Amino acid sequence: MEKLFKQSAFVTLLISPVILSAQTAPVEQKQGSPVIMEVLAGNNGYASQMIINKEFRDISRLGFFSVTNISSKWSEKLSQDAMNQVNLKFDVLKGVSVFGGVHYTPVTGLRPTTALMYAKVSEILVFMVSPRLIGFDEGSIIEGFAMVEYKPAINDVWRVYSRAQGLYDQTISDGRHARSYLMLRAGLSYRDLSFGLGSNWDAFGPEKITKENYGAFLSVNMFN
Repeated sequence: MEKLFKQSAFVTLLISPVILSAQTAPVEQKQGSPVIMEVLAGNNGYASQMIINKEFRDISRLGFFSVTNISSKWSEKLSQDAMNQVNLKFDVLKGVSVFGGVHYTPVTGLRPTTALMYAKVSEILVFMVSPRLIGFDEGSIIEGFAMVEYKPAINDVWRVYSRAQGLYDQTISDGRHARSYLMLRAGLSYRDLSFGLGSNWDAFGPEKITKENYGAFLSVNMFN
């Protein structure tokens, strides 16, 4: 996990030249959905999120979906707050997809997962809601996820950017809290770059042990 954290920090450094080139590079035609990379540097630590949502070119309705989150306090040498999920997704209807894959955290290990997601995406508004089942045994967890992203235009290249993203997990057997978070972002977007102020509130386990982080965020949409 320490190696994974160092790699994530290294990726963050690589974003810097992307930011500089975004000011001068010519606008190219974008194809498909972007890989979204976000970092938050705050008063208590560092957090990153990477989202990959890609369609298979030659297989209708089938795609790949992955989310990786890493969070660590500045004083931590080995972070236990990390999550990675890797899924195949199938678009059932417009805006409705089913997922199947694996979910990993250092605490729960590698577990099978399945989910249903509804997404409404436009140039100004993105809305997602998803129930998920993690594990198919006595320790199974039911998860609820929701995200709203609002980005009205200021002019041709600048937008107001705001996002609220929340998650709540509880064990099915006894209904006890397992994991939850709330992420808030507010700032501006310049083309494919978003930046501003952000906050993360996290809670862990039945005792709801909390961790908070307030600072500045940077997000880049990377098209291929």
